[in-house]
Amino acid sequence: MPIASSTTDPRRHWFLLANGSRAQAYVKRREDSGYDQRRAWDAPEARMRDAELGEDKPGRAFAGAGATHRSGMERDGKDDSPKEHARRDFLEGLAHDLAAALAAKEIDSITLIAPARVAEAITAHLPAAARKAVTGEEHHDLTSLPHAEIFARLDAFRHRI
Repeated sequence: MPIASSTTDPRRHWFLLANGSRAQAYVKRREDSGYDQRRAWDAPEARMRDAELGEDKPGRAFAGAGATHRSGMERDGKDDSPKEHARRDFLEGLAHDLAAALAAKEIDSITLIAPARVAEAITAHLPAAARKAVTGEEHHDLTSLPHAEIFARLDAFRHRI
């Protein structure tokens, strides 16, 4: 699926690089090679250990006679730790910022480059109209790479799609 046609201003297409705690939005420079960073988001609490956020280790619970489950530590399959709450809040806020940028006509389209779970969480929080603006998706975490490597990867994504 094409990212942007030749008539579309490349500065109105964001390449969003995200993981569970940080994100950057880049745009392709019109005449020069390379990209410019438009926005950056950071949630350091989503990278902290649970203990640093006030979470205590669960107490010991032993199965009773004949029981197969340790009910004192059972969870419903959903991570409810402070770190996971911070991550979910970050991704929801990021999706709202993207929707606001689209509504304000600051951007026309987005290529989402993030691990699969992160990309899924971001698109789940986007309104239906904003989901249509996501024109490409790659499942990689490029947020911690040096700028030169990021630019090379973005060029490869642009030419492949």
